[in-house]
Parts: sequence; structure tokens; C-alpha cells
Amino acid sequence: MKQAKRTTIIYSRESLLAYFDGKCPPEQEYSIRLYLKTPAGQQAAAELMDTDIVSQLNRKGGIAGPTPPADLRDKILREIGQRIRRGQRIRTLSRIAAVALPLVFLNLLLLGRLYDWGGEQIAYQKVYVPAGEQLRMLMADGTSVLLNSETTLEYPARFDRRNRNVRLQGEAYFDVAKDPHRPFRVETGDLTVRVLGTRFNLNTSAPESTLLYLQEGRVNIEEHLSGKRRSYDITPGQLFEMNRISGRCSLLPNADTAAVVGWMHKRYYFKNTPLKDLLEFLERNYGVTCRVTDSRLYKYTYTINFNNESVDQILSAMERITPMRIVRVADSITIHPLGR
Repeated sequence: MKQAKRTTIIYSRESLLAYFDGKCPPEQEYSIRLYLKTPAGQQAAAELMDTDIVSQLNRKGGIAGPTPPADLRDKILREIGQRIRRGQRIRTLSRIAAVALPLVFLNLLLLGRLYDWGGEQIAYQKVYVPAGEQLRMLMADGTSVLLNSETTLEYPARFDRRNRNVRLQGEAYFDVAKDPHRPFRVETGDLTVRVLGTRFNLNTSAPESTLLYLQEGRVNIEEHLSGKRRSYDITPGQLFEMNRISGRCSLLPNADTAAVVGWMHKRYYFKNTPLKDLLEFLERNYGVTCRVTDSRLYKYTYTINFNNESVDQILSAMERITPMRIVRVADSITIHPLGR
């Protein structure tokens, strides 16, 4: 049986520019994308690029914009299928880098939708959760995030077509919506967490370590602290810990789920926890300030559980098990040795 010949639609310069600018009608977007993969489409895209390059090289007194990084230029070549005149295109791109063209290179709004240039071209919004509060967010892609006290999350107004990137400082539980075409990445400064669809708790609040507990799915962690960009694959039930002082990374295979994510339900578990750490917990989760009048009190540790208790109930429990007197005035807490 003779196969029917497929007809290729030729799109005008105006239609292609509308596509690159994100103004293309939705019903044409897919067909134009297929067209750009054909030799005719590649040639049309190359001609548009050449027109922009020539017009900018001939401009006088133009305002210089950012230079596309080298790895992005390689992505540009792959995206438009630049196999014809490859050597000539690379030389042209080098000239662009030398003169620092403005953002007109192949109407870079297309690439702004496909790639994240380190966050500089994407407007990030920021939300901060103060001490003593929690906040649940539902992101545009369906991902749910519960933010703990004193946590900052930065996220784009909308995710681009290839990535879903956010930045975290503090503690949050992520329930990531599945999207095999767009990985979800969480940046903390010390590491990058990459997932497709999963549930995990990430905590950077501790002064010396970053902790990630994976409850469901699978994640990949790439740490940046050592300078070696070591990578780790985490499976459900594992607790990943990175010591920010030594740079050492470790995996605990069977973590205590309740101890890690109990904060989501106001349940807190402490085991041999120093007084200093317990007081930092009270400040962060109850919005109080704590002062110790005698440093010798810091020798005490606590193995104790709390289930949605008030700060007064916690202070009362501390007084019962350690020789100290605690005075609270509004949100200010002062701890004295017993007898003072």
C-alpha cells in the first residue's frame, strides 16, 4: 500500500516571530514546533537569526545586554537543529559573544521559555514564614509544599517548559506533582535536589547540617559544598545528612519517620538533645526569645516528646526534670539555676 505523502506547511516570518515571542495561537504552536524540526524550518530559523545578528552588528550606540553563556549557545544549536553551516554558525555566535548583543538573538524569549539561565532571566517570588507559624502552598503545577517556621521559599511566577526550580532556606515538606518532562529541583546553596514526582522533607535550619528524608519516590542529590559535585541517589526511608562544617555526607537507611516529619502535626521528638538546641527549637516554633543566666545549665540534655503542647506546658515539663527555674514574661523566657 502506497503511503500518503505528508504535506509540509510553510510559515511566514511573522508567524515564526509570534511563536518565538510567545504570542502564537495555541492551535498553531505544536505544528510550528514540528515545522522547526524540518530542514525548511531550520533554514527559516537560521535566516531569522542571521537577520537579528546583522541588524545588531550594524547598530550604532546600542545598549549592550547580557552575553549568552557557552553552554547555552550549545543548547541553542541543538534546539534549532543546526546541522547545516554548523561551522559558520559557531563563528557567528562567537562574534555575538564578543560584542555582547542585546536580547534579540533569535528572539530569545523562546529560550526563556525553554531554559533557565541561572535564574537571572526569571522573576522569582519570595515567601517567608515567621517564627511560630506554618504555611501550606499549592504551586501552579500541582505541587504541595508545607513550610515550617522561619523558612524562606523562592519560586517563579510560572514554571518554564523544561524545568521546575525553587530555592529553599529552612524546612519544608514537598509533595511534588509528577511530570516526566519537567524535573522538579530544589536549590539550597549547598546542594540540589532533583525529583520527578515524590514526597520528601528537606531541612536546612540546623546550624551545622542539611537533612533530607525521602518518604516516597526517588530523588537525586548533588552537593556543592566540597567542590567535587558528588551525587547521591536516595530511596524511600533513607535519611541523607550533609555536615556543612566537615563536608561529610552520610545515609541512614531506616530513619524514624515520626521524628523527622512530626513537626507537620505539631509532634516533636527529642533524644539526648542539649538545652541550647531545645531553646532554639522553642524560639523558632513558638516565636519566643530565651535567655540562660548561668552557662552551666547547658550541660543538661533532654529525651522528651511533645504532642501539640503549648510553650507553657513545655517549660513546665523542663522544670520538672531539670534543676532550673523558668520565668516567662510575655514572649521573653529567662532560665535560672534552681535556688536563684
